[in-house]
Amino acid sequence: MAQFKRVMSTLVKGLLAVVLVVAALPAVTGNQYIYRAFRATYLMGHTTANIDDAPVFDQRIVKAGTPQPWPVSPVYNQTPLPADLVAWHEQFGTAAWLVVHDGQVLQERYFAPYNAESRTNSFSMAKTVTTMLAGAAVADGYLLSFDEPVSDFIQEWVRDPRGGKATFAQFSAMSAGHNWTESYYLPLNPTAELYYGDQAEAQVLAAGFERDPGKEYEYNSAGTQVLAVALRRALQRKSPELTLAQYFSEKFWVPLGMEHDAIWTVDRPDGMEKAFCCVYATARDYAKLGQLLLQGGQWQGKQLLDAGFIARMSLPDLQPFYGHSLWMDHAYKHPFYLFQGHLGQYIIVVPSEQLVVVRLGQTRDQDRAGEMLPAEIYRYVDAAVEAAR
Repeated sequence: MAQFKRVMSTLVKGLLAVVLVVAALPAVTGNQYIYRAFRATYLMGHTTANIDDAPVFDQRIVKAGTPQPWPVSPVYNQTPLPADLVAWHEQFGTAAWLVVHDGQVLQERYFAPYNAESRTNSFSMAKTVTTMLAGAAVADGYLLSFDEPVSDFIQEWVRDPRGGKATFAQFSAMSAGHNWTESYYLPLNPTAELYYGDQAEAQVLAAGFERDPGKEYEYNSAGTQVLAVALRRALQRKSPELTLAQYFSEKFWVPLGMEHDAIWTVDRPDGMEKAFCCVYATARDYAKLGQLLLQGGQWQGKQLLDAGFIARMSLPDLQPFYGHSLWMDHAYKHPFYLFQGHLGQYIIVVPSEQLVVVRLGQTRDQDRAGEMLPAEIYRYVDAAVEAAR
């Protein structure tokens, strides 16, 4: 018995030592962000970031002003969703389904535990927001043009033969040649560090370049963060205290009459907004961003975003499916473009049908139509068109 106790004691001590080494490894290797990743994601049963993780991060508030509630269609929710569409939503954890037709809410459905007040993560739909803010900054004179080199504000790259030439537009179009590996499902990778870490600016500026700007498309979350670094510096050159969240509120959230404040998470309390991912808002408020683009940047008689800039955003750049932070299929029977985020966050604009479609949720179907676009987007476009007709 004494020998058995000694063996068990040795085993327990050995196991404890292993646990301590594993627990200390992120700190020793400089990967402390993994602690937050495990707390926010992996220990909560998720294999990747999730739409409800805002409380884990430091935040800035995108303040709303006077609410302008959506007009409601005379036939609002009068036609039930098709049974196969409801089953699809339930299978893939849809949080919100919203269809706006001719500027009025036509269909609206929430799936428990979510409701009209739920603010969920935009994920990469925030990339489109960041490009919209760049367009506003051009109009306001913070930037000379969308084609201005980011090195005008990122002095660290002035002498870089590639970084010195890369423009705001190229970073928005994923063609800047920035060196990055995009991955969402492993804790030890640059994208996870960018999402969970606290040094967003330093990390993306240290990545450097792997090819000449403007030559090749490669989807790159860090590129949008670079765009945001340059944009923030441009804003603060003239307005030292202005944050991206405040500018977003001033240029879009207040004028659009959003009904709720939004959240924009930051890498640390005194740091910067995670511009490649993380705005948290309600379905109705997200829909207004799509409606603004559909209306050519006009809202209640005011031009909030230049119509020519929106046209440029929504036309293909180096690939037929991607413009400037917008995805698209102009060859489809119902041509559309969209904001798209991880796990199936969508704001879809169908100009020919005067439709804006919002789908938010916990996961999505992995099938793809062609090279890049998820096949389910076409299901959502067709369902909205059928409902509108």
